[in-house]
Amino acid sequence: MCRCRRALYSMPRAKKITLGVTGSIAAYKAAEIASALTTAGHEVRVIMTEHATRFISPVTFETLTRQKVLVDMFSDEDHRQVSHIEQGTNIDLVLIAPATFNIIGKAAQGIADDLLSSVLAAADPKRVLYAPAMNVNMFENPAFQANLATLKARGSQFVDPEEGMLACGVYAKGRLAKVPAILDAVESFLTPKPLLGQRVLITAGATREYIDPIRFLSNASSGQMGVALARACRHYGAEVTLLLANSTLDAPGVDVIRVDTVADLYAAALKAFPETDYLFATAAVSDFKPTARSDSKIKKTGSGLNIELVPNTDVLLELSKLKTHQKLIGFAAESEAMLENAKGKLERKKLDLIIANSLDNFARTTGKVWLVDPEEIEELPEMPKSELAFAILDAMLAKGL
Repeated sequence: MCRCRRALYSMPRAKKITLGVTGSIAAYKAAEIASALTTAGHEVRVIMTEHATRFISPVTFETLTRQKVLVDMFSDEDHRQVSHIEQGTNIDLVLIAPATFNIIGKAAQGIADDLLSSVLAAADPKRVLYAPAMNVNMFENPAFQANLATLKARGSQFVDPEEGMLACGVYAKGRLAKVPAILDAVESFLTPKPLLGQRVLITAGATREYIDPIRFLSNASSGQMGVALARACRHYGAEVTLLLANSTLDAPGVDVIRVDTVADLYAAALKAFPETDYLFATAAVSDFKPTARSDSKIKKTGSGLNIELVPNTDVLLELSKLKTHQKLIGFAAESEAMLENAKGKLERKKLDLIIANSLDNFARTTGKVWLVDPEEIEELPEMPKSELAFAILDAMLAKGL
């Protein structure tokens, strides 16, 4: 039986978001955040501090969000609701971006002397997400670090600032995180958490088997699917470890362990596997390796070169022999008889699910896959891998895995 399934968890309804903008040189970046969140269908209400209006006009945010911007708690035109209570409680998320030394200090110490700090005083700390931006000395100040720890202990979340050129001309940590990173954190915050408390191990990328110090056998896997799955699992609340082979991709918020050869991958997987709840084996693992590796570069002699290969460790097969409570999800890239070969791997390796795809998916940003389990085959249509990862998880969870 082959059918398509619509995503379940990754289609959240529009949310109500209060965006707090404070007096930082990075305030202009909040306009891009407001625009992106509004375009995504969320209802965004912007609250600015008086100092923030010195950096960017409220009119900018009113144009982007089609909502009146609030600055002064005594000038709200709608007196049916108390502004700081309404904007702090009847919402899904309070996002403070940029968040200055001052506003974080006020929130931590319970100071409510303007509209935005009053909103934070009324809000559930667990519904607040801060994106700090400040000078490195202010960021490292013990008082600030204590306030940071206080808010984290209350359940607030943070998008860490990055290193970069600061307004003072110093290259250091303190610059507002990139807008895509902030938007990703918002998406993660608003996404349901069906994998909360679960530990996920993902293998991704292309392993290498060396002939000499600079030459190796490998493949064209980019690691995109594994990284997308790591992101999706993190958004769904899981604690994720990503074993990433020979890829330059990043996976923010995930424990990334970079590996090179099959032996490296196998050793790292063996260490993490006992505490794992879900294993996604997306890595393109070298099936063969040379019988011997030259310690020095093999010189060109004018004659041919014969390299003897032997079978490599089948990492997924070996891990399946150690299975206790783990759910094992394999991936099968095939050039022919795709579904038949996938079914064979499913049975031979005692997997719970296998994701079949054609070799055309390699090094592409989109993909089309088939989910094969002992009972049925489900087709997921072509879509960006960033979306496909969520669709795979939704289908997997709908199966009761």
